[in-house]
Parts: sequence; structure tokens; C-alpha cells
Amino acid sequence: MSEEGNAVPEPERYYVERVSPESGEEGLSMAAFQEAMNAGTRQSWKLVSVVNEPAGGGVLLVWDQQGFISG
Repeated sequence: MSEEGNAVPEPERYYVERVSPESGEEGLSMAAFQEAMNAGTRQSWKLVSVVNEPAGGGVLLVWDQQGFISG
């Protein structure tokens, strides 16, 4: 499997969002994390998972863009 550049496919249902520390900061601040959480909730997305970013001090948020609609 080969990757062509940094091309990321458009999300169909699940969206991965990288939340990184501000430049110069060592770790992710609670304020930055909370703002990312609030932004997703304002769009009625459902948080599926939070994963430590393998390359740095941030996290990856996995959102279900179909949100709270069930069925």
C-alpha cells in the first residue's frame, strides 16, 4: 500500500481531527482540548474516540458526523 503525498480522502461518516499544542507549548492545554470538543458538539457530532497523537503532544479526535441521530 503506497501513499501519494499527504492526500487524505474526504470523510464519509467519520472525521479525524488533530488537536495539537500551540507552538512553543510542551503539551496540549485543557482550553484547546475543550474548544475542539465544543466545536464538534456544536455541529451535533458524536465523539467516538480520543487517541494520543503518535508524532507529538496532541490528540486525535474521532467524530461520527451523523451525530446523535439513531436508527
